[in-house]
Amino acid sequence: MEDELQEQQLMSIPEESAEPSDQPETLKTEEQEEIIEVEEGVLTEEMVSEGLSHLGLDLTGQHHVLCHLSLPNLSLINIHLLCKYAHLVKLELQHNNIEDISCLNHIPHLIYLDVSHNEISNFFQFQPLRYLQVADFSHNRIPDIKDLAGFCCLRKLNLDYNCLSEVSDLKDCSMLTHLSLAYNKITKISNLGNLPLIDLCLRGNQLHCTEGLEKLQNIQVLDLSRNCITSISGIQNLRLLYLIDLEKNQIMEIEDLKYVIELPMLTNLNLLDNPVQEHHNYRLTVIFLHQGLSVLDNKKVTVEEKVSSKNMFEPPMDIVAAKDHIMNMVHQMAQPQVLYQSTMPTPNTPYPMLVLTGPEGCRKGDLVRRLCREFGEHFGVGICHTTRPPYSGEKNGVDYHFVSEEEFQNLVVMGKFILTMQYGSHLFGLTRGAIEEVANHGVVCCLHMELEGIFSLKKSCFKPRYILLIPTAIEKFIIHMKSTNRYTKPQIDLAVQRVPLYSKTNEERKGFFDNVISSDNYDEAYRTLLEIVKVYMYAEEEEEPQEEPQEEEAKEKEEEKPREEEEEEKPSEEEVEEEKSSIESDSSLRDFESVEEPATTPVESESLPGTTVEASSAKAQADLSCQKTLIELASLRKREELAREAIVGKKPGLHSHLFKQHT
Repeated sequence: MEDELQEQQLMSIPEESAEPSDQPETLKTEEQEEIIEVEEGVLTEEMVSEGLSHLGLDLTGQHHVLCHLSLPNLSLINIHLLCKYAHLVKLELQHNNIEDISCLNHIPHLIYLDVSHNEISNFFQFQPLRYLQVADFSHNRIPDIKDLAGFCCLRKLNLDYNCLSEVSDLKDCSMLTHLSLAYNKITKISNLGNLPLIDLCLRGNQLHCTEGLEKLQNIQVLDLSRNCITSISGIQNLRLLYLIDLEKNQIMEIEDLKYVIELPMLTNLNLLDNPVQEHHNYRLTVIFLHQGLSVLDNKKVTVEEKVSSKNMFEPPMDIVAAKDHIMNMVHQMAQPQVLYQSTMPTPNTPYPMLVLTGPEGCRKGDLVRRLCREFGEHFGVGICHTTRPPYSGEKNGVDYHFVSEEEFQNLVVMGKFILTMQYGSHLFGLTRGAIEEVANHGVVCCLHMELEGIFSLKKSCFKPRYILLIPTAIEKFIIHMKSTNRYTKPQIDLAVQRVPLYSKTNEERKGFFDNVISSDNYDEAYRTLLEIVKVYMYAEEEEEPQEEPQEEEAKEKEEEKPREEEEEEKPSEEEVEEEKSSIESDSSLRDFESVEEPATTPVESESLPGTTVEASSAKAQADLSCQKTLIELASLRKREELAREAIVGKKPGLHSHLFKQHT
């Protein structure tokens, strides 16, 4: 019976209990599968605990919490666990596979959000985060921008590498200062007018123009590189813009940059890989057009480049005059050299010339002609050449020598000009022949020219007296120019604009002009000119006769002194004969005494009178041969003057010294 009962008990045991070792293995595999599923995109508590940082206070201010969470590169898909972490302030979820971010509705105090490099297609698909300041949604699949009216504190927004085709619905972001929309499909800019943007990036889009940026008055940095922009009109009003990147666009001409050149704060301009770079002297041209640039095409602008650009496109008058002088001198040296009537005997007395200068319309030419007409025995007009057409009333050969531009250039090549200059679109020049024609009459040459001619004339060998005519009553000056019926409105405007140039030159260059006369009243200006000329003439005329007798007396005294010295040093014939007889007697006496006494020593023989005279005369001749006396130098100068006067054919009159420059 016991055996039967044991068998029945064994039969009543369930099958599961018969295999006790298989049950734990099955449970283990299920747990592993669940863990694998969790690891494949679902956020866990363990992940959150590892990513938390930055200890801070919660909203009540009574408890400490970790308010920064960083979960990058975890291939996350499901992040609903974040609903429990309402205290987060900074959240970083970049480089995951997240599509749904609705859990952000439970993190109302979020300030910084980075969900870049994910799979998000719905932009801001959560309730507005009123405290959010920085948001990075780059490298996602966002096709358009939703209404951001509730994001009132948003300052920085990054939407690079998305699928945006236009910019809209950002007008209510009243605090947005940094916006990046690089590498999208944007073809048109709109609805940005009310934004306080400082930094805007539109790199790598499909823009063809810059319309829509006109109202961004606060913009400072603008990146428009890698587009198809051909026109940049619309940015000329962005007065605070200091950096603009236009790399790899289609800007063709320098003229297209006029909108950029007008920006006063611009210091950094990038035009790399644009057709405009192929222009000759492109870099110097752009630097000249905008002198405030410090970086061009990612290369620092040097001081040397700024100076070179200035000298190339708007050189100072000194540089222009120096180049003009070099050119004319080279052409002159290629011609046969002759002795001119204007060549004076000594460099200390240059040929006298009087030059009047001033802005066009100040009647400097009338004053010169009047002076030469009333005092023709002392002054003559030097007539310049010009390519401009004659004004009404002007005569060829009287006011100017009117020539064509081809004739003018031929005269340049022939070396006829002392100076050439350009005023407006016309050329002016002074030939050596114009001065020689006046010098042949033995009178002072009077000229009138613009300021550019003065700079060039100062490079030459001539040393004229320069008198500046300057209008002080501008309105009266304009009325006079209009009344002549000679000048067009642009010519009048140019003459008025150049008045400060003459005044500035006179102030900054002391002694550049010998005298300054106001040209407001013609008769008064002429009277002042006469007084100045009389001072030049009569003051020196009175000095010349007084100086000549004094110089002659001084020369006579200098001539008498050496003669007296020579007479004192030169012995008379009787003294010479006595010396000879004494020498002979001494020598015979020595011969006679040589029998009894030894010969004298060499020292004693050198001290004889005859040898002393010979030595002293030889020394005097050596001194005279190595150094010329004052009389000899004066004699040489006199011979040079006489020779020069003989070549010229006549002796210059007193007037040649009237305008001598004081040293």
